[in-house]
Amino acid sequence: MSYLLLAAFAAQTLAIDFTNSKWIWTNEAGVGANRPPGSRAFRRVYNPTLFKTPVSANILITADNGYTLYVNGNQVGVGHNWPTAQGYCVSLSPTCNVFAVNATNDLTVPNPAGVLASIEITYSDGSIDKLVTDASWRFSTSVPFGFEQVGFDDSNWSPAVVEGNYGVAPWNTITTPASGFTQVGLADTTWIWTDEMKNGAAPIGFRAFRKTITIPAGHKATSATIFIAFDDSFSLYVQGRVVGSGTTWQQARKYVVNIQPEATTVTIALYAGNIGGPAGLALAVNLAFECGNGGTSFVTDNSWKYNHAIPSGFEQPGFNDSAWPAAVLQGKFGTAPLGGRPIPTATSPPSGPLPGAPSGSP
Repeated sequence: MSYLLLAAFAAQTLAIDFTNSKWIWTNEAGVGANRPPGSRAFRRVYNPTLFKTPVSANILITADNGYTLYVNGNQVGVGHNWPTAQGYCVSLSPTCNVFAVNATNDLTVPNPAGVLASIEITYSDGSIDKLVTDASWRFSTSVPFGFEQVGFDDSNWSPAVVEGNYGVAPWNTITTPASGFTQVGLADTTWIWTDEMKNGAAPIGFRAFRKTITIPAGHKATSATIFIAFDDSFSLYVQGRVVGSGTTWQQARKYVVNIQPEATTVTIALYAGNIGGPAGLALAVNLAFECGNGGTSFVTDNSWKYNHAIPSGFEQPGFNDSAWPAAVLQGKFGTAPLGGRPIPTATSPPSGPLPGAPSGSP
């Protein structure tokens, strides 16, 4: 039996910024911030400390006037509007990693030039390190072939020249991409069940529920924070794995789930039971994207699907639920007959499935 482990770090939204970053350039002479026009190469080799395994990097970068960014020899992105920074998220090697920039100073006469970057590195244990542009970077006044590759020898390059801290003139403050997303809770939900509710009561027994959401293009989901209220019992599955179960309907639950591998579609499934009287489910799901690059949220509504039976494999991603009917709305959370529940603040521990529920193995 396989449970999704709680991943407290994964649900955090990382607010990367230029705090402690320096504007850097070459040692070429100029008046003030003015530097000769042309392209210059910059590199930062990063080796993790012992017992640390890098997983990904969240990169915030701009350059006056433009740049091409590479990580481990692969082109990641380009920018040519220095007052507005760009953000990128990339996977890293578990050992040595190289961040390289081909930065170009436009025009034909000396004018301000600089590179500004902040890099948040996430490790497999959830801890984070931060790299910034400073004198630990190296530069070349030419752009040698292959300079962006991991194996390139930059031992004869000079340390970058620090032109000033972030906020210094002539660049002042830089516009950065928005991070984070609007999250939802149980107060935003609607109770759902099947079409069997009559006179405020549903038949005794278990039913299957599913919801699959497609992540916006260019992103992957890395974690889910799920709030669930229920009447009377449930087993919850994310990506086919059991997360937890409950039989005490008076208590709502909160789960924080690490989604590995990162996913472009996420499937939430429930094995839900009623022992008599009203029956319902209310869920609020907040999906965080890779590197803290925002997220998306959804709640129980009639886009969820149900089945009176418990088809084999219904909890797995890719299961064909196209013939399942839409869930039936029972009323907003907090309204009769199902009412509300105290909102949980603590994360519930993972647990196995209810008797008769799918095992939830991957």
